[in-house]
Amino acid sequence: MGEAGFTPLSQLYPSKQRCRVRVRISRLWVSFNPNNGTVLGLDSLLIDDEGGAMQAHVHPIDKKRLEERLVEGKVYALSGFVVGVSQGNYMTCRNRFMMYIGSQTVVDDIDGDVDSIPLHRFDFVDIGDVSSRNCDNSLLTDVIGQVVEVRPIQEVLKKFRMIQICSLRIEDLSGKEQEVTLYGNLANDFYAEIREKCRQGKGCTVCSSSPSKYYLDLEIPETHEFRANLHHPKIPIVHPQSQQESPAAPTQESQSISKLSQELRSSWRTIKQLQSLDPFESPKNTRFLCRASIIKIDCAKGWSYHGCFHCRRSITGDGSQFWCNRCDSVNKKRKRPVWWYKLDAVVEDATGTMNLMIFAEEAQELIGVAAEDLVDEITDGNRRTVPDAILNLIGSTHAFQVSIDDRSLGFVVKWVLNDDDLMLLKHSGSSQMTVGGDSPLPEEDSSSSASSCSSQLTEVGHA
Repeated sequence: MGEAGFTPLSQLYPSKQRCRVRVRISRLWVSFNPNNGTVLGLDSLLIDDEGGAMQAHVHPIDKKRLEERLVEGKVYALSGFVVGVSQGNYMTCRNRFMMYIGSQTVVDDIDGDVDSIPLHRFDFVDIGDVSSRNCDNSLLTDVIGQVVEVRPIQEVLKKFRMIQICSLRIEDLSGKEQEVTLYGNLANDFYAEIREKCRQGKGCTVCSSSPSKYYLDLEIPETHEFRANLHHPKIPIVHPQSQQESPAAPTQESQSISKLSQELRSSWRTIKQLQSLDPFESPKNTRFLCRASIIKIDCAKGWSYHGCFHCRRSITGDGSQFWCNRCDSVNKKRKRPVWWYKLDAVVEDATGTMNLMIFAEEAQELIGVAAEDLVDEITDGNRRTVPDAILNLIGSTHAFQVSIDDRSLGFVVKWVLNDDDLMLLKHSGSSQMTVGGDSPLPEEDSSSSASSCSSQLTEVGHA
């Protein structure tokens, strides 16, 4: 036992019960699916008196109560929690266990002598080593560097959402540089703060940490050491926001979304119309929308595969090492294989049936669970065993965006539209959705798509 009967985080494990810990909430964030905004819960990084760290998760059901109770930076005594094996992906510390906080958890404030508990904990990686972690999504990456250039805020259209981004370059003590992209509010906050520092004629160091957080001139030993060894401090070049580069006005944003909506509405096809297309005459990468029900999933050849983290294609291995022939065909750097979905689905509408291949994130969005999690659940070693989470898709109806695959000449799903996407599509511009440019598509209520699964992925310092 640690101080005053508290158990250190390093001594917690799943079978140990009735423990009480004294911890600081170092970071607190809402986890959500970046593809559709679905809230997955409340997560935090806990630090105790010994400097030990553990990630904690709160289920969405308990999120509201505990979000009002927990404050980032404060110290609490926690009891009545559950300790389990970590999720294994997108973790903020190396602890192989994590804490699950729920309605049964008792949260008591601790005031007074709490200075012994660190406020921050980082696992910094040299900029030169960031690329080696490209395919390892088990632990998110923290980097520290000197800001040398900041580009203006830009807006990009992702599906039906306009997203603001800020790109910057940071440099380490050896002169190696790393490109960083910040998204959303994080981009705007950073750009405003860095411009203010530059007006004061100051250079600055930046610490980026998961999940998606930055610190400018943070007073920690690592920053002090970085400054002491920085022989050529620089004031970052911050490009001003020109009129042309300014984020789009509401009318421009509406026009962009309206144009995309019109293109999508004109792409609706029935299964019969899709099957009548000549794959050799259709323009490459042409995409179509189709509403259909899943009536069968053929898993005779399995439902998952080892693929590249970036391009999702199958990877090559020699038994001990893996590499992607597309992303790294020359150097054949060792990669950590990622389990991806490959679902051979049979779908139908009122005009007929056809096969659709649903891969990777698109399948994950439907199922709501990462493929790696389902692979781990298989106990008989038979990869053809179909988990219930996949079988539950049978009978569900979805709006799919599909294209013709260059190699197989079959149809592959590129996007599964959720309820919000369909609502925006319905109300952006004309309210009629056309099929093949002729008859209007009935404006029936869209069926619900299952939400996807993984924790929030860091955009800062994580390639």
